[in-house]
Amino acid sequence: MLSYIIRRLLGVIPVMLIVGIFVFSLLHLAPGDPAAIIAGDTATAQDIARIRTNLGLDRPLLDQFASWGWATLRGDLGVSMFSNVPVTKLMGQRAGATFSLALTTMLVAVVIAVTLGEGALATGGKSPGQQSTGQRQPPERAIPSDLTA
Repeated sequence: MLSYIIRRLLGVIPVMLIVGIFVFSLLHLAPGDPAAIIAGDTATAQDIARIRTNLGLDRPLLDQFASWGWATLRGDLGVSMFSNVPVTKLMGQRAGATFSLALTTMLVAVVIAVTLGEGALATGGKSPGQQSTGQRQPPERAIPSDLTA
């Protein structure tokens, strides 16, 4: 059992690496220069260059990916561009509502699943059309005869 758990945990590493590369690529494939967007419309070329240096966007992509990945592993998700607040703090503020929504959704899904399962058990696995006659009725039987004439 321990070897199975270790194998599964080691299998997570390449998946997380691929997901990390995908997310990092999306950040760099987005249209527009992030430094120019942060600087605003009235920024000078020096302002944009300073922001690019502060964000590390002037470094090679491999260096950017390595520092981004290492910071993410440490739990440093950076600062929001919109509110200048650490992202982990913003996530913490919304964790309660997210947990509440997930729990409510799971409870509704369990209630529906148990209800449908109990209904299937009570009818012996037969569909509603098979319950009274023992055989499935064609869909045309559901239409009143005065509408088909």
